[in-house]
Amino acid sequence: MRHPLVLLAVVTSAAVGITHGSAAEVGWGLVGLVVGLLSGLLSLQIGMLVGAVALGARVHKVVVGVGTRVADWTTPRRAVVLRAVPLFLSVSVGPGRAPARPRMWGAALCSALLGLAWCGLVITALATWGGGFTLGLAIAGVATVANALVPRKSPGSTSTGWLLVNLPRLTGVRAQQLDAAPLVSATVDAAQDGDLAGAAKLAGNLADTYPTLRTATAARVLVLQAQGRFAEALLLAMALAGDTDQTPAEAAVSFAALAGLAYATVEAGHLEPELGLGTAAQALENAETLGYPTHKLNGSRALRELLAGNTEQAISLARLAADSGDDRLGRADDLATLARAYMAAGDNRAARQALDEAERIVPWWPRVAITRTRLDLA
Repeated sequence: MRHPLVLLAVVTSAAVGITHGSAAEVGWGLVGLVVGLLSGLLSLQIGMLVGAVALGARVHKVVVGVGTRVADWTTPRRAVVLRAVPLFLSVSVGPGRAPARPRMWGAALCSALLGLAWCGLVITALATWGGGFTLGLAIAGVATVANALVPRKSPGSTSTGWLLVNLPRLTGVRAQQLDAAPLVSATVDAAQDGDLAGAAKLAGNLADTYPTLRTATAARVLVLQAQGRFAEALLLAMALAGDTDQTPAEAAVSFAALAGLAYATVEAGHLEPELGLGTAAQALENAETLGYPTHKLNGSRALRELLAGNTEQAISLARLAADSGDDRLGRADDLATLARAYMAAGDNRAARQALDEAERIVPWWPRVAITRTRLDLA
């Protein structure tokens, strides 16, 4: 993101300088650039949110702002988070009710249309009023929307353009994943709700109906992990990571999940450290190499440092992971790591505070429940 922003600033400064000349106008042009960038992103995200709600696609996450978490209204099905600096809106949409593909494509179309409407508005404003601010606003707004409409998929995000271009023509396994989405979502929802018996039954249906489908297998891994069956979950996760047909983006996600699960399996005593720690370290390296967002690996790194006896680093990384993560189960897991790190450092009071926070989210999650038992004994 850094280099495109620098290029955009240079282009804006040059355009304003050529058309208006004065330093003041160049300054206003750069202010317009920031406003155009933020408002262009906002138009795309609002369009995606409105389209998803109207058409029945699933909204997984809505995050307002960046920085420290101020409040959240997270449920087993959706994370809604308010952060300290409300500059950005981030919306995560996925398949929900059948038919999944038309619903998601429609949400992406709404995002694109609102983004293009915003472009039309700022271009009209530029033609009507001119000025450095309006020119910067138009350059940044149009560039932001145009960038979002370029088909692009990475381990951390999928562009609006990718959804528009690729969703209608998906075939084979990719199409099957979307067709299986309602059953996969029901399985994940049951696990998130703590209905482990129901989740296990649905996971069995997934194993029978979609034995080799990646998304179905990932849901089965989650159910096994929720049941505390780490070794079985690890075997499935290793199979996912070893899939030779997966894309680099899918592989990055697979390796990231494998790393965290391998560390948890070693911690639970279900796997020899010599084997498990090596597997986890290699999976972490692979995930980073394939472009998985570094900050999303802090939870795994925290657990690695805890297992190595580096409590200060474990505390720092676990707090970062818990503060930045929006997934309900992931946050509870990171807080369990934080509590265990505090216990290892001899600070049981801080451990209780971290664990209380985890229990307000998911008290039954295996690492949370086991940590409570150990802390009570301590």
